[in-house]
Amino acid sequence: MGEPAGTSPEMIIKTVRALSSDPSAWLIVTGDGGVFRKAAADLSLPLPFTYYADDEASLKEAEARGEAMIFFSSSSIDLSSFRYGSVSADTGRASYEALRSAVGIIQNGLGHSLVTSPVSGEALEAAGYQERSVQELLASFASTARLCNMLHGGALNIFGLTNRVDLRSAVEAVRRENIISAIVDIDSITMSPYFDRTKPIAVASLNPRRPDGTWTGQDEAESIVPAIEIAKGLGINVVGPVPDEELFANGAKGMYSSVLVMTAGTGFAAVAAASPDKASVITWGLPFMRVGPLLDTGLQEAGKGIADPERMEAAIGMALVLRAASLMA
Repeated sequence: MGEPAGTSPEMIIKTVRALSSDPSAWLIVTGDGGVFRKAAADLSLPLPFTYYADDEASLKEAEARGEAMIFFSSSSIDLSSFRYGSVSADTGRASYEALRSAVGIIQNGLGHSLVTSPVSGEALEAAGYQERSVQELLASFASTARLCNMLHGGALNIFGLTNRVDLRSAVEAVRRENIISAIVDIDSITMSPYFDRTKPIAVASLNPRRPDGTWTGQDEAESIVPAIEIAKGLGINVVGPVPDEELFANGAKGMYSSVLVMTAGTGFAAVAAASPDKASVITWGLPFMRVGPLLDTGLQEAGKGIADPERMEAAIGMALVLRAASLMA
């Protein structure tokens, strides 16, 4: 469900309705039942779920019966104080419980892949949790700290050397050992059947390239090029450094299995441009696949009936693609 005071409940209702005729889409939605009923009533959206469960016994029964659109109630918000667009400790607890329930369902063999909606760090803090993001929550639930996010849009699969840090910190992280470690991690991830291993991993430059082919800074010569050469010596199919103007044009044509960028902001801009309505983030390193649409919580648009479900539909579609790739492995 993500943040219940945002647009996620509306988007999920619209998405489940759109996918209800797709025989490959078997969905379990975790969230607060009262919030979904309120959103459906306020926005004149018929609830599309075929079965409602609130414990694993009833969920198993629903799956045994072949129910394809299941709602699993994971919390209970006091609707007398609930307001669209207003986060609180109550909504923070609800988003926490929805995600924890979803992970538990998968870990107990009743689900395969996870599609997440955005959560509010402010609401989680108000509820007393240390975690402030979906990724931090997932790392806690799955008892692992080594997670790797990949941005996907069009033919681009983009990894960042760092993840959501300020620009100064990102630039300071452009060191040989960090780049080698990232390339090795990406090479391991791209062993999944989802990736085309015949194509190389492309490593971006940090600085612009002059018309004479030289770089405007020292990072390429001191850190990026040596890291690439060491990775090649390890037998990894990697090329670069490639300047942005070439990297994303070639990447959009499908020339690379994946791309490593030096700053996360560069990756977000590239996938948003390559696929404005379908860009998503995929988390590797969990014992299951996680996909999230590139969205914010939508607090300003909540309760107005204007939320566009296209990115949520695309995220579910990507989860189905990854599930098929996993089954091929």
